[in-house]
Order: sequence, then C-alpha cells, then structure tokens
Amino acid sequence: MPLVKYFIDVDGRLTVHNDTAIWYRYIDMTFQAEVLFDFIKQTIETELADELEFLEKYDRTKKAVQEVVDMPDRQIDIFINTCMQNGGRISLRKRKRFFSKLLDEEIVRIEKVFQDNYAISDMSEKS
Repeated sequence: MPLVKYFIDVDGRLTVHNDTAIWYRYIDMTFQAEVLFDFIKQTIETELADELEFLEKYDRTKKAVQEVVDMPDRQIDIFINTCMQNGGRISLRKRKRFFSKLLDEEIVRIEKVFQDNYAISDMSEKS
C-alpha cells in the first residue's frame, strides 16, 4: 500500500493515481503450489495405498464368502460391513434381521472368512 498513490473522496470512492498492474499481474503462488503438492503426495503415498489395500481385502473377502454360500452382492456387503462394525462377528439381532435363512455352520464359516481377511487391528484403524 505505501507504493500506491490513491485518494478516497467524500463518497468513499477510491481513485488510484499511479500504475499498479505490475504488482497484481503475476501473483506469486509458490506457497499454495507447494501446499497442494504436499496434499497430492500424501494422498498418493498414504491414503490411496490404504484405500487400495482395503478394496483388495474387501474383494477377496467377498469372493471367499461366495464360495461358502451363494448370496446376492448386497447381502454380502451387509455381512462384511456388519462384521467390520462388530469386531468380526454378526450380532444376533443383525443375524435375525438380514441372515435368518443361513445355517449356523454357514454363519460361522463366513465369519471365519472375514476374520482371516481382516485382522482386528485393521478394523480399529479404519474406524
């Protein structure tokens, strides 16, 4: 501002008396570019790698569940998500609501498939 020659009239209008375009034409965005680069780097190296690992485990679990019992994908998704939320097991309430047609043996086998693919430490990191 000390380099700008300006005047504010009684109506509050600002009038600039010298050429100031040189100070605004090429804004230094170095800091913003560096911060953006750091965000992208972190996303690629950490978050994307974690997400890909999670998706790979999810797909492997889903395929293994299909080998135990033939269920629609949506029901398998519910089973996996319920196990993630409940420490690797299906609660009695969820079982009655969503999986009443499955036998006890099938539930145990599917829970085992889930537990083999997701360690308890993996689930606590995601939640």
